[in-house]
Amino acid sequence: MQLNQPFLRKAVVLAILLAPVTPGAWAQCSDCHADVFTKWSGGVHANTQTDVANELSQSDIGLSPADVIQAEDCLACHGPTAIQANGVMSESQALGYFFTTSNGLFSAGTVATNTALWPHVECVACHNVPNNHPTTLPALALFNSQTGQYVAAGGASALCGQCHGNLHFAGTDHRIYNAWTNSGHAHTQTDVAGELSQSHAGQTPAAVTTGEDCVACHAPTAVLANGGMTEGQALGYFFTITNGQFTAGTVSAHGSEWPAVACTACHDPHDPKKPSYFNSATGQYQVMTNAAQLCGQCHGNLRFPGTDHLSYNILAGTGGVGVTNQQTMAGVTCTDCHMYTSAADPSNSKSFHGHTWAIAVAEPDGSSTTSCTVCHTNMDTTAALAQIASWKADFQALNATVQANVARAAAVAQGSQNPTWLAALQEAQHNLTYAESDESGGFHNHGYLMALLNDANAKALALPVLTAAVQGTSVVISWTGAGTLQAAAAPTGGWHDVPNATNPLVIPATGQAQQQFYRLRP
Repeated sequence: MQLNQPFLRKAVVLAILLAPVTPGAWAQCSDCHADVFTKWSGGVHANTQTDVANELSQSDIGLSPADVIQAEDCLACHGPTAIQANGVMSESQALGYFFTTSNGLFSAGTVATNTALWPHVECVACHNVPNNHPTTLPALALFNSQTGQYVAAGGASALCGQCHGNLHFAGTDHRIYNAWTNSGHAHTQTDVAGELSQSHAGQTPAAVTTGEDCVACHAPTAVLANGGMTEGQALGYFFTITNGQFTAGTVSAHGSEWPAVACTACHDPHDPKKPSYFNSATGQYQVMTNAAQLCGQCHGNLRFPGTDHLSYNILAGTGGVGVTNQQTMAGVTCTDCHMYTSAADPSNSKSFHGHTWAIAVAEPDGSSTTSCTVCHTNMDTTAALAQIASWKADFQALNATVQANVARAAAVAQGSQNPTWLAALQEAQHNLTYAESDESGGFHNHGYLMALLNDANAKALALPVLTAAVQGTSVVISWTGAGTLQAAAAPTGGWHDVPNATNPLVIPATGQAQQQFYRLRP
């Protein structure tokens, strides 16, 4: 089969199935899609029967298969096509067929049985394959084991939300999808539209992707929409353009298809436990060493070396010029704070599994689960949040001062040919900009952020800045930094050191019209 569009091939890979729906359909899919099958077979979706057996033997002792189906329908998400095995069965019949019972009830000795026919979460559990496949591509859909019919999903994340959220079972305690929908990761299109209209008016979508590639981090799987697109085509599809260019009036388009930072942006659906970044430029997944590396693709410079989103780098405590590397909380990673999951069951923290990315998660009883208090046991949520607020306030106050001092130094240095002064100014500007590239407002690696700002401030103040002011009938010349005061009758030459110059230097009025120019020399 020849695919003309570069990303259509990836769309097919995400929707591999063969009809009819039968348990073990993955074996047929593997004939053409061996690479996808290999990933799936080593992942959690291909190994679900043991988990169900453990749940039945530990939590459902004394219940019949029908009782379990009425309460927590494990079959619907752990092996929905199991009802197609052994002829056609109801959910309760399938549960009794695949797991041992004693006198029709589950017991502590319940184990998996008929394992060769157990389908796990196979290809056709999530993909509705038309009879004329591969001429017509499969659609993302959940096979409903209650009805034996497919339920169409409104995108990959909504498909995940059938079982990893409450879309299929309203009362479930698996609510990762629900947490995600209330997070910033699920609402990115408006931000991109604002950026395009304010900073990229007059540019084409293709030009934008060569510089600040918004799609790559704000919705990488957007390239799979509309039959498969390049990054530039995706930008032009999801945001309005005029004569092929973005304008000040650019707004969002095709919002119902915009995936945001979808589940499948960070999880390969065929092997979801491995942190994987979907690269919108190549249409391929890149397996990460750990979750922090995944965060660093977009919240650091791992994907784009020139980005100004550098929380990942700040957390590592490196990258400053003339500032000692340091980590305020060595060994603590992004997910330790932003995706902490409590073992308390029931709790929102456990149900959300970190997908609010919030440090504090509100619980139904009015309390909060706060990641800080796991290590800092002497703190409660109020104290932890107060400490964070204090750190942010300290950073923001110092940052305002440093901004002013560095700007003043830069203005004075215009036209300077002194390489030492210019190098010091560049270092100050680098450390200030680097500190401001952190996205926490001063919380991430707080000690290092403050060290960056203090270094920038010291270098800015060390640069010679000459000022003159009138006080009464006198002129007062003052300066910061090192340097020797010089004077001349004209700015074009004749400069000489002012003997015994004090800082400040008070020059009384003489009553005679005269002009004098002053400067500092290294």
